[in-house]
Amino acid sequence: MLAQVTFTEKVGNTEVSSAVTRLRTETAERLTGTPLRSGYTGEAAVAKDVERLDILVSVGMVVMILVLLIVIFRSPWVALLNLLIIALVGQGAVAVIAITAKLAGTTLDGSVTGLLPVVLFGVGTDYVVFLLYRYRERLRLGEDRRTAMVAALARVGSAIGVSALAVAVSFGALLLSGFGSFQILGPALAFAVLVMVLAGLTLIPAVFSLLGHRAFWPSKAWRQEPEAGLAARTGNLVARRPAAVALAAVAILAALGAAALAHKPSYDIEAMPAGTESAHTMQRLESGFPAGTLSPTTVYLSGPGLTEQSATAYAERLAALSIVGEVGGVRATGDAAQVDLLLAADPLSEKALDAMVDELRPAAHAAAPPGTTVYVGGETSIFADIREVVEVDLTVILPAAGLLIGLVLLLMLRGLLAPVYLLGAVVGGFVATLGAAVLVFQGAVGRPGLTFTLPLIVYMFVASIGTDYNILMIARIREELRGGASRREAVRVALRQAGPPVAAAGVILAASFGALTISATLAEVGFAVAVGILLSTFVLSWLLVPALTALLGRAAFWPARVGREVAPPRVVSSETPVGARMTQ
Repeated sequence: MLAQVTFTEKVGNTEVSSAVTRLRTETAERLTGTPLRSGYTGEAAVAKDVERLDILVSVGMVVMILVLLIVIFRSPWVALLNLLIIALVGQGAVAVIAITAKLAGTTLDGSVTGLLPVVLFGVGTDYVVFLLYRYRERLRLGEDRRTAMVAALARVGSAIGVSALAVAVSFGALLLSGFGSFQILGPALAFAVLVMVLAGLTLIPAVFSLLGHRAFWPSKAWRQEPEAGLAARTGNLVARRPAAVALAAVAILAALGAAALAHKPSYDIEAMPAGTESAHTMQRLESGFPAGTLSPTTVYLSGPGLTEQSATAYAERLAALSIVGEVGGVRATGDAAQVDLLLAADPLSEKALDAMVDELRPAAHAAAPPGTTVYVGGETSIFADIREVVEVDLTVILPAAGLLIGLVLLLMLRGLLAPVYLLGAVVGGFVATLGAAVLVFQGAVGRPGLTFTLPLIVYMFVASIGTDYNILMIARIREELRGGASRREAVRVALRQAGPPVAAAGVILAASFGALTISATLAEVGFAVAVGILLSTFVLSWLLVPALTALLGRAAFWPARVGREVAPPRVVSSETPVGARMTQ
């Protein structure tokens, strides 16, 4: 037997969560001593079951960032200060977003609330890492703490600012979507990025310039030039064999990207964590009722002279359709009627969505009594429309985001070739990321398709974050070229110096998104974006972009001239740390 509970508050409200707990407890108590079993499923029950997972995701993300920062900088103060500042700034950003949404009469859905903390902590930490690596480098050269911070900001600040702008405009392109959830998600994430970069260029430099080398306590290893590591060896390889490296990087992207041809979208967004009561109840429910029981398709009739008898006859004609499992109920009030249809297929499957457009809607209009108006509602009907909107979005938003990122690159680099291959690289990274997700979830896991929002969300993150890291790498290459280095020497030095912070930022951000893989609803997004960030870091920023720049040299920045830059005199004060190198 199936019964339905309707709440007076929205799902996510604490009262609804408490009510689900009470319902489960009291129902189980009343059935004690009987052969009957009970179970609750549906949207509210699922939300209750994933509460602990959501908390675990947030805690896990913060712990991973904390551990990685301690490992990278060998200092608990850097890690704790970073998390504290981002938490305070992020709390203010979230409050502004929530207040704005309330004033606009909209609701922040799970995609926004799930991704906001990751963007705030992950992207915010990225900017801290880029800045502190350069700050530490200047301290190592013998500059006092304030001069070192000014020099670090002068060198890396513009690249960070442009990178953040590229990320923000990429997210902002979601405003062009016809899907309401994306229209909220895009501006919210763009605002979060802009707030974090503002803090990264003002508050965070102020705090660390006050602390100076004490921020890196107790480690003293930062005072010495680091030994040649993986980044330096990679720089030597790319400088020596740029063509071969570029071909290898393209081959990796192409191999993964080929799997993207098998991509299929899935509209079943009500994911249920395995082992929970809601998932177990759904399995029992599906064994005894039509697949569409929990999500009936509702047909509304409006017109004069409607009776229970005419509405029932109408329902019987619709019941003859192959997609309809049975009639759930018929109600008529004289000038309106409601017919609930339980579909024979999963209401959010490709089969049901196709049948809604090709069979059920046309039949519902054709079979309607004369003089009546028909409206077909329910989740299947809603997602049939959403599918059409998202298909259009893909043809509009992806080119628009690419164009906006391209314009940002043109303004920063003032050249033609570099923006072209940087943009081509991130597009290749996106296709490869989508292919990796297909291999894992459609192949290894065996799901029928990937969440329908995945391509757009992954594109926004991979394209923007990939551009982020590429900008920082190519900016360092251009800096070395301006210093008089040859194109291959510039690439070698840039990878040695900029490779470690890019790698550190990439690993931290990938770990942040990786925490989402334990989420019931954002597991695919978490995995795909984490893989995309790692590809952007090590295949694009470490291999492909430096290799292409080594092949093109100064021509990559044409028509802008990349001439030799005269370095300003370095200031050394009494705060110079012991053992610092005194040569620049």
